[in-house]
Amino acid sequence: MSKSFGKCALCRKECELSFEHIPPRAAFNASPAKPVTGDKMMNDDRMPWDTSGLRYTNQQQGMGKFSLCKDCNNNTGSWYGNDYIKISQIMHAAFCETIPENINAIGIKEIYPLRFIKQIISMFCSINNIEDERIQSLRDFVLDKTAKGLDKTKYRLNMYFTKSNLVKYAPLSVVIKLDDNKVQSMAVSEITAYPLGFILIFDPIKDREYDGVDITFFSDCDYDELANIEIPLCIKEMNDIFPMHYRSKEEIKQCVEENKKWSKENDGGQ
Repeated sequence: MSKSFGKCALCRKECELSFEHIPPRAAFNASPAKPVTGDKMMNDDRMPWDTSGLRYTNQQQGMGKFSLCKDCNNNTGSWYGNDYIKISQIMHAAFCETIPENINAIGIKEIYPLRFIKQIISMFCSINNIEDERIQSLRDFVLDKTAKGLDKTKYRLNMYFTKSNLVKYAPLSVVIKLDDNKVQSMAVSEITAYPLGFILIFDPIKDREYDGVDITFFSDCDYDELANIEIPLCIKEMNDIFPMHYRSKEEIKQCVEENKKWSKENDGGQ
């Protein structure tokens, strides 16, 4: 049996799977990639951005997965891909220039918001467990190009910009945060690939603050509805594989040293 035989992440048909670029190839994802799984990165005393010497899979055509049947791959690419590529290229051009400190938003003219968000949701379908029932309504949303309106009690999609070259696919995970001495948990999935990052939040809590900019309302547009949009300039530094973790390399190094010091002091100097 071919290694690429399985269920399509969208239509769930058993078939020979095609390679899905995540993000689209023209969105700065055409160069050979050497992806490393998170378990390999955490099993060594190394900084989380250091992948030197680790075993990797060689992907000559860019980052992605054998996740979609040929029809779903072709359809989503032709229906949704161009708008994702356009926004990626606009943000890349902005990063290539010096963004003035008083600029707090990026304006993008003539974009199809529904197509853009459906490309993102399609990517999340590809990286998550195909048997998870929480993904089914997202599949339906992507497969019907005219469908609109995500259930905002079940899903929230936040977006940010990044200059990081580290690509992150984080399937559905539970994130624990301590805010005002209160423990908060949230179920999220995250995809980061220069210059864009996305957080898919499951069962979001009303009025809770989440990282990134909420773009869930893009799903309320029609397929052929052209719009001029303005996205707040939310830039995140991303140097590790953990979802919703945005720390500088200096902050991570300091944390590692503090943890080593604490461990040494509490292990009796061992």
